[in-house]
Amino acid sequence: VLKELENKMQEASGNQNYELALEYREILTKYERVTKSFDVASYIENPNLIEDLRTKAIEGLKEKIEILKTVPQRIECYDISNISGKNATASMTVSINGNLNNGKYRHFKIKTKNTPNDFEMVKEVLRRRLKRTEWGVPDLLVIDGGKGQVSSALEVLVELTLDIPVIGLAKREETIIYMINKEFVELHLEKSDESLKLLQRLRDEAHRFARRYHHKLRLKEISLN
Repeated sequence: VLKELENKMQEASGNQNYELALEYREILTKYERVTKSFDVASYIENPNLIEDLRTKAIEGLKEKIEILKTVPQRIECYDISNISGKNATASMTVSINGNLNNGKYRHFKIKTKNTPNDFEMVKEVLRRRLKRTEWGVPDLLVIDGGKGQVSSALEVLVELTLDIPVIGLAKREETIIYMINKEFVELHLEKSDESLKLLQRLRDEAHRFARRYHHKLRLKEISLN
C-alpha cells in the first residue's frame, strides 16, 4: 500500500498536479503514523521524548535557517485556497513552542481579488493579519509556496516596517526558501528532520483548514442560487 501511494504521489507531482500529490502525501503520512510501531524502549528511557522532539524541531530551525536569530516560539503558516479566484480563502495555522495550537488558527475570506492571483492574495492576508496586534507577533512566517510567495510577503513587511523572518515551503521537493542579502536561498532537509516535519504539519494543516473553509463558502453560494 505504501509503495502504491508513493507511486501515485510521484506520478501526480510529475504531472504538476501538486494538489493531488499533496493529498496522496497526506494519506501516506497518516498511514505511516497508524502502521508505525511505537518505540516503547525509547519512551521508557526518556518519558519526555515527545516534548524533546518538539524542542529539537524549533531549535533546529534556528540552527539551519540563517535568517533566524532566535528560536521561533510562535510560528504562523499561511495557505491560499481558490478555484479560478472564486470564493478564495486563506488560512493561518499556528505553532507555539513546537505544538500546533488549533485554538489560534484563523480563516480569511479574500476580499480584493476575483481572479486567481496567489501573490496578491498573500499580500492581502498578511496586511490584514499583521494589523491584528492583539494576536501577538510571530517569530516566523511560513508561506505555502516558493519565491513569488516569499517576495510578496516581504513586500508587505517592508510596507508595514516590520522585521519578521519569512520562509516558503515549496510543495514539489519540500524545499525551504528564504531571502538573505537580496538573494534567494534554497534549503533541502532530510525527510526525517524534525524541523521539516514541523513545517510540513503546519503547512498540511493550513491547506486542510483553508480548503475546508473554501468548500463551505462554495456550498453556501450553491445553496443561494
